[in-house]
Amino acid sequence: MKIYIYIIFLIIFFSCENNEKSQSKNIDFFSNEICKYCGTRKIMDLNIKFSECGEWGGHEENILITTKNDENFYLHYQKYCVECENMVLYKDSIGSYYAPFKEMTDSFTLVMNEKHKKSIYKFTHELLSAKFREKFPGHAGNRFYLKKFEGLSGDELIISFYGKDDQLMANYNQLLIELDLERRSEVSYK
Repeated sequence: MKIYIYIIFLIIFFSCENNEKSQSKNIDFFSNEICKYCGTRKIMDLNIKFSECGEWGGHEENILITTKNDENFYLHYQKYCVECENMVLYKDSIGSYYAPFKEMTDSFTLVMNEKHKKSIYKFTHELLSAKFREKFPGHAGNRFYLKKFEGLSGDELIISFYGKDDQLMANYNQLLIELDLERRSEVSYK
């Protein structure tokens, strides 16, 4: 009788372990289910502001991921370069401030493949890890802001990192390589 209980215990233990492994492999960050319910939909926005001009900021890069009801995901990339010596007055709803002049120097859209999706998913995890390592940055640092827009459940995810983190910069450089964006950049990210 004890042998039967032992066998049943082992069956339950190994079936639960296999079920957990199969569930972790089936995480679908870019679900095609989202594509079926609307025309164009924002999926994720990754905005990076660099600090080559010190506390005044630096160039910006934006990666916006959208989907359409054609079941494709689209990556929209925009890059704004700055001239640190050329300060201009900006006015917004809060007031006015001086910042380096910036202009869009690159903009394009590509249809994402599985390699692109995996790279974005991996970078999201690396950004979250950097958030746990985040230290007080002082007055100048790079800002990474990722927003995954609401999915079918209506929830969204926001990760914001500010500071200097060499590992995160290496991860971002790797993301640019995997998305074939590094060849489009003249700026050194080190």
